[in-house]
Amino acid sequence: MYSKSIEQLEKDVWKEPSEFPTDLVEKCYRYRKISIAELTNEQIRLLISQQIGIEHLIGIVLKKLDGNILTECDFYEGDLLIAVSSLPTEFWNENKPQFRNFKKLVERNSELIKNELGEKKFDKLINRIENGI
Repeated sequence: MYSKSIEQLEKDVWKEPSEFPTDLVEKCYRYRKISIAELTNEQIRLLISQQIGIEHLIGIVLKKLDGNILTECDFYEGDLLIAVSSLPTEFWNENKPQFRNFKKLVERNSELIKNELGEKKFDKLINRIENGI
């Protein structure tokens, strides 16, 4: 599975426009063509934040967060964690085992998250998890 791209896994080829409306759209277009195994942390964070291929990326993301809950991409320490915590409730409702895994990761690393990201971000994260995201 990881040797395939999101485009291949979803069997959905986006047609290349003559011009991209934004840099973000162009990045999403390009990243969908890269094999999942070759995606960088930042590329994964961006795809997750745009809700592209999340069902194919969530396993990798949870492994990354298990290795380092504060995995840093291009913005700040913990930005991958924040992107995952922002996934819609509908996704988590359809993926209960992954939600339980995510919740355990956050609970196990709660002090580290609180100390590094601050009380405000931590409280927001915990509130989302306790309310079922």
